[in-house]
Formats: sequence, structure tokens, C-alpha cells
Amino acid sequence: MNHLLTIGELEPVQIQQLLDLSAELESTGEQVLQGKNIGFVFEKPSLRTKIGTEVAINQLGGNAVQIEADLLLANGKAVPFTCRESLYDAMMNVSQWCDAIFARVYSHNTLVKMKEYGTIPVVNALCNMHHPMQALADMLTIQQKFGKEKKLNIAFVGDANNVAFSLFETALQMGHSVAFAGPKQYSWDEDKLNYFSLLSVQFGGGFNCTTNPAEAVSNADVIYTDTFVSMGEEHFFEEKIKHFQPYQVNEKLFSQAKPETGFMHCLPAHRGIEVTDEVMDHPNSWVYQQAKNRKVVSKGVFTALLCDEYRSLFKPQGKPELAASLSN
Repeated sequence: MNHLLTIGELEPVQIQQLLDLSAELESTGEQVLQGKNIGFVFEKPSLRTKIGTEVAINQLGGNAVQIEADLLLANGKAVPFTCRESLYDAMMNVSQWCDAIFARVYSHNTLVKMKEYGTIPVVNALCNMHHPMQALADMLTIQQKFGKEKKLNIAFVGDANNVAFSLFETALQMGHSVAFAGPKQYSWDEDKLNYFSLLSVQFGGGFNCTTNPAEAVSNADVIYTDTFVSMGEEHFFEEKIKHFQPYQVNEKLFSQAKPETGFMHCLPAHRGIEVTDEVMDHPNSWVYQQAKNRKVVSKGVFTALLCDEYRSLFKPQGKPELAASLSN
């Protein structure tokens, strides 16, 4: 494994190896990242991704190096490096000092260019299309609750966004079944629907897309939601909320699932909009365990990328042509 931009770059066995390694490192606290420096570049605000990963790197003996985005503003939007020098020159310079880059960016294409121009691993801390670190933390949480072997039904209610995409890639590769419920005009395009169907057939799970949230959650072991309006799209709030009001995860919807069904949210949550207090604070809400696991999976990812002992476990694998096209 040389970079982590999308879950689609991994095979199921690699996902499981990352989760197992993460849990092992959390348990042992082995100082495997001593002498390693990871550069952080964040165009968007972050709590769990940034702090959780900083703590993970510190606990493993490494060092997080902050590359301040607000010093690199261009046209009112933070763009890594590009307002002072070319991205190529900047990445070549940073590659002389840092052992990896952890980047949260507006455009996935920025990550692709950073990977192309630099000589060090690039890890996606979130972009407009993918959130692989969140998906790994989610899968670790699910396995902690249900074990590794049980095949589950996971329902996502809300917007067809980056979090949902990476969650579906992960869950389907691990053989689970997923259901999506959201307004038709904010659902998946045909290529992504075909991709999810392909994964479900290839790995033995299932995929269903509906506009009916009650249908999606009726047999769910896990109900997941996220903000209806992603970062950078706040100006669409008034328009989107008119369509998403029926998709709020509230007591009524949650009660239509099984009594043992769990609730998940990547956070930050907008209480009273996509989820109510009653569900957020329900005994079956696992949102803070997910948040803790953001730290845990960071340990496995950066160890696999930066330590020779583990890097050989994650050799690049061939992926379907459709998966490759959706990762760019």
C-alpha cells in the first residue's frame, strides 16, 4: 500500500488486515512511528479527523507537522501550496522533509496531483468524493459490535455524499448488504448505482436504493445518517432541506427497525435536522465509539504505509475498471 485515496484501492483482505493492525496497535501502544513526520494540510475544518489522527501519530511515537492552510489562501479558498508556487514544486519540497501527507481538500483531483507530484504517501483526510478514514472507523465499530463474520444489513438515510460512498464501498466489499434512502434528485447517478451493484454481486452482499426511509431501515442492523448539506455547500441549505425533511432519523423512524439496531453518524451532527436528540442519545447510538475509532484506524493506516514490516501486507491489487474510474 503506497497511498490511501479511496477504499476502492483496497481488497477485502487488506481492509481486514488494516482493521486488525489498528486494533493491535491500540492495544500494545508499540512505538512504530518513531522518527516519522506526517504533514497535515487541511482546506476544510476538522475535529475528529485532525485531532484523532494527531493523537494516533503521537501515541505511536511520530510527529504531526502542521502546514497551515490559512497561510496559503487563494481567491478566498484554501488551496494547498498553489498560491505561492506550483503544486509540483511544493510537493517535491515537502517530500524532502515529511514521510507522508495527510490532506483534507475540496477536490479529489488535488489529492491525485499530490500523489503524482510527490515522492511520499498521500492519505485522504476527506475530499468531495471520498472519506476512506471514516469508512474504516465505521467498519471497525461495526465489527466491535457484531464480530467479523456476521453479514449485516446497513441502511444509510440521507444524502448521497462522500461518507455514504466510502461506507458502501467498504461494507459491500466485506459482504454486507446496504440500503440507501434519499430524495431522488439527491441520489446516486447511474455509474455509481452500477458500481454498488457490481460490488454486491462480486462479494455476496446486496444493494437497494429507494426513496422510502421506512423501507430502508425495516430490516437494518445499523442505521446511518450524515448531514444533509456537506461542507462548502451551505448555500444550498434552504433548497435541500425542503427535500430532506422526511429523511430525518427520529424516534418514529428508528422504532421501525429492530430493537437491537444501532445508530451511527460520522459527526458533526446537526441535532434536530438530520437526527433528533432521542436517537443521538439513545443507548444504541454508537457515534462516540465511531469517533474514538477515528484515532484507532489512523494507527493502522500510517503504520502500514510507513513501516517496512507491515507495508508488504498491502500490495496494490487490481480493481474493476469501473472502480478505477469512480476513484478519479
